[in-house]
Amino acid sequence: MDSLYQENILAHYKHPQNKGVLSDADIIQRGHNVSCGDELTLYLKWGNDERLVAVSFEGVGCAISVSGASMLSEKIKGMRKGEMETLNRSDMDELYGVEVGPQREKCAMLALNTLHEALHTRL
Repeated sequence: MDSLYQENILAHYKHPQNKGVLSDADIIQRGHNVSCGDELTLYLKWGNDERLVAVSFEGVGCAISVSGASMLSEKIKGMRKGEMETLNRSDMDELYGVEVGPQREKCAMLALNTLHEALHTRL
């Protein structure tokens, strides 16, 4: 993995954006990677215009899963549900700056999979 991308992943791991509890969240969704034990709780808050006005997460995991949650939380701010539903694996690879190998795919996709589950939760 290119050192520039490693630095970005480690920066988001050491100083994650939007980490913490969002007490007035409309949706709280938990995700878990059973293969390695990573855990994620995603908090989403919608505005009157159906855009995401606040997002946060908490949990424990490896550098890939925590940095993915951090980067994804930054990307989805201000997006509408339909826009978020179209996000996929290649979008996550773009956030990481590299294609994450198959052995780390579940770690890399934990935040996005949890988001997609949350989007199918009724408000």
